[in-house]
Amino acid sequence: MKKTLLSILSLVALFTLPEYSFGQIPSLGTAASYAVFTSVGAFGSDGNTNITGDIGTNVGAFAGFPPGTVTGQTHVADATSAQVASDVGSAYGSLASVTCNSVLGVTMGSGQVITPNTYCTGAATSWVGNVTFDALNNPNAIFIIKIDGAFSTATGANAILANGASASNIYFWVSGAVSLGAGSTFLGTILTGGAISMYEGAFLQGRALSRAGAVALHNNRIIQASPASSACNCPR
Repeated sequence: MKKTLLSILSLVALFTLPEYSFGQIPSLGTAASYAVFTSVGAFGSDGNTNITGDIGTNVGAFAGFPPGTVTGQTHVADATSAQVASDVGSAYGSLASVTCNSVLGVTMGSGQVITPNTYCTGAATSWVGNVTFDALNNPNAIFIIKIDGAFSTATGANAILANGASASNIYFWVSGAVSLGAGSTFLGTILTGGAISMYEGAFLQGRALSRAGAVALHNNRIIQASPASSACNCPR
């Protein structure tokens, strides 16, 4: 009797858990190796931006490297960038179609803890202070946050990984422009329909991929997300 009851409770728990899985992650195709890319827009950097991963634009001016440095390939308006642009568009569309399980407020941060799930906000969203991504001891846990509008992080805002969370399993879909505040730390892959701005000294471990919008970098450090490690290579 006890075994039967335990089995029933286990099944109930299984079917009531939030629906998150690798099946919801969009295929990035050739864009997977890119740290920063825009399909249509100028790509520029001021100062000594340091990037690990591929970068480029398919349509638009490209400047700032050097003095910026890149450990990876750079593609500007060539056959490779055209394919990457196509794959970014497909990934953006795929993530747009993912069903939300929970609603977030349009102000994130201030010690907020986010567990694996698919979340939505209904308008432009800002992030102030710390946000912790808690994988609940599941190294395969997926976090998807969909923002219908612009997205900005404040100066000094921080993303924190906990209990096995990995930057490679965090995805932000943003319909508008994205700006990461000065001195902030951001973890995860951004797929946006607008411009990307990283202000002075902002750090990104992940990807910033735009379907259409200029990229403006300012003395940043960017590391393309690697599924091989859940650790953050954040500045200390």
